[in-house]
Amino acid sequence: MVQRIEGRVAVVTGAASGIGLAIADRMAAKGVRVFMTDLDPGALDAAVAPLVQRGDQVVAAPLDVRDAAAVEALAGRVVDRFGGLNIAVDNAGVVNRGLAWELSSEDWDRVLQVNLWGVINCVRSFVPRILATGEEGHVVNIASMAAVHPQERLGPYTVAKHGVLGLSDVLRADLLATGAPVGVSVVMPGSIRTGMNPVGRVDPDDVAVNVMDAIERDRAYVFTDHHSTGAVRRRLEAILAARDDVISPGQPDPEPHV
Repeated sequence: MVQRIEGRVAVVTGAASGIGLAIADRMAAKGVRVFMTDLDPGALDAAVAPLVQRGDQVVAAPLDVRDAAAVEALAGRVVDRFGGLNIAVDNAGVVNRGLAWELSSEDWDRVLQVNLWGVINCVRSFVPRILATGEEGHVVNIASMAAVHPQERLGPYTVAKHGVLGLSDVLRADLLATGAPVGVSVVMPGSIRTGMNPVGRVDPDDVAVNVMDAIERDRAYVFTDHHSTGAVRRRLEAILAARDDVISPGQPDPEPHV
C-alpha cells in the first residue's frame, strides 16, 4: 500500500503501449517519477515523448525481461536516477495460440520466459530495492483472466498467468512474514483493447484506474471488468466442491454432499 503516491518512484515494464502505457501515464500525471521500459525502443520513445512534453518526470530504457542480468542492471539504473524505488509494475507479456500438444517447445518457452520468468526476474531485482527504502511500497503483477479462467488454445499463456497468480500470493505472504510495509496486487484484466487483443471491449485506462486504486488501497486481487464472471465463479465453486470427493482408505466415508 502506498497512500501518498505523489513523488514516489515506479518502474513499469511493457510500457510502450496498452496497459503498461496507460498505467505509466496515470502514474506520471499523479506526480510519480516513472521509469518506463519495453522491448521495442522505437515504440518506447514514441510513448514517452508526450509525457515528457507534458512535463512529467519520466525516463525510458529498453529492456528484455527474460534477461535476468539486464533486469538487475535496470533496477540499479532506476535507483541511480531517482534515488530509490517504491512501486514495481510487472506488465510485459506476449501471447500465442494453438493446441497444447501441438505447440513446439520454442512456442512454450517464449511465452513462459516472458510472462512468468520475466515477472520472477523483476521480483528478484525490484523488491530488494523497494525494501531498501524502508518506506511503503507496492508490487503490481499483471496476470490475466487466464489466471482464473483457462480457455482453449492458450496453454502457455494460461500456465504462465497461473504462475503469476501463485507467485503474487507467495510474495505477499513472504513480505507479510518479514513485516515489510510492501503490498502486492495481482491484476486480472479481461477483454482489454490492446495490440494483443484489438477487439477487446475495455479501454486500457480502465485497468490503469484500478491499478492506481489497488496501490492506494492494497487490493490483493484486482479485476478490472466483469468479463467471464460466471465462468470464474463456477470454476472456483467446482474446485471447492471437489473436496467432498476425497477418498481416504482406512477412514470413514465422508457424509454425502448436499
